[in-house]
Amino acid sequence: MATAFQSSFRPCFARKKTNTAIRLFLLLFACVLVPQAAQAGLRVCNGSVDLVNVAIGYDTEDGLRTEGWWTITSNACSQVLQEPLKASNYYLHVSDGFGESRLGGDVTLCIREEKFVLFDGDQCWQRGLIEADFFKIETEGAEDWTVLLSYD
Repeated sequence: MATAFQSSFRPCFARKKTNTAIRLFLLLFACVLVPQAAQAGLRVCNGSVDLVNVAIGYDTEDGLRTEGWWTITSNACSQVLQEPLKASNYYLHVSDGFGESRLGGDVTLCIREEKFVLFDGDQCWQRGLIEADFFKIETEGAEDWTVLLSYD
């Protein structure tokens, strides 16, 4: 497109520029007026300079569920839950690339080193699982929530 603006004054250039300008205007107009489908769910953004691994916990009809892992690079976000949030509390465990916990929490739930989905967050050691501290997130009934991680 940069070469088109550097072109000479041919009549087809002016017509092409007008058509391109109209198309661009219509595209921008459509983007502004057509409501975009909101991506409801739980999103975690990593505002640190380090890569992090994230596990979550939340209540379901079948009991407490924990699952992981989402790897989130520096200055990036990941949509960890794709559906509208139903629970009022969610739990977040964050570890660095070496497996060290990066976010303290008051709730202890079970995790695994490899990708996992678990139910019932207690008796981790008896079940051959790892105990981990999770930070409680109160979503106040919102269907969409974003957590921003940043470290000093």
